[in-house]
Amino acid sequence: MTQTFFLLRELVRRDFRGRYAGSVLGFLWSFVQPLWQLLLFSFVFATLMKISPLGERTDNFGVFLFCGLLPWTAFNEGISRSATAITENASLVKKLSFPSELLVLAVVLAALLHEAIAASIFVAVLIFLGEMHPASLPLLLVALPLQVALTLGLGLMLAAVHVFFRDTAQVVGMVFTGWFYFTPIVYPMGLVPERFRGWIEANPLTALVGLYRAAFLGGPPVDLTAILVLAGWSLVAAIVGLSLFRRLKPSFADEI
Repeated sequence: MTQTFFLLRELVRRDFRGRYAGSVLGFLWSFVQPLWQLLLFSFVFATLMKISPLGERTDNFGVFLFCGLLPWTAFNEGISRSATAITENASLVKKLSFPSELLVLAVVLAALLHEAIAASIFVAVLIFLGEMHPASLPLLLVALPLQVALTLGLGLMLAAVHVFFRDTAQVVGMVFTGWFYFTPIVYPMGLVPERFRGWIEANPLTALVGLYRAAFLGGPPVDLTAILVLAGWSLVAAIVGLSLFRRLKPSFADEI
């Protein structure tokens, strides 16, 4: 167990450092990028376009949008990079004693670490704007485990499949482009036509984004049914992903 934890820690550290290797600002980019993104959204949508997310927990569209982008970015990055985690680390996978599941888990945790940095910037901005609701932050204790389970499950599944079908990563990119707009990130649920609302609510990320907005911005609680949908998808993804990965794992070394 100690050795596994050490390996995981080193893999996450390698992934995190590798992203900014050779850059002038290095680790500081983790703070600069989300701050710039938040300021840009606020200026474009709230100041120039004067868009207001009617019926939501905030009147600031930049804040509304960034709340949804936080979990989406970590989810998207975790799964997209998980798809190639095995093929990009062939030398490690071919070592019989190496637990290749850690490669996927490390990618997911590294994405979560970047999300945590962005979230810390977001909290500071919310405090400055007077929109922070600390009493509702414990909702993240519900959102994060479900997010990790869903991301890891799908990541394991795609990592295993990509070893045998190298077009998987490209297909994932196309699917996620559509999934983004199928999730109420850039639009409030109030704008969704009634005939499409059932489909949007069945999307597990709808509940995840709702939990994040409730955690940071307060307001009415997230519908319990939506949380159960998210929990159900997360459980299924984790079980199927891990089962498929372990079933195909013995053939990885021969295929990469």
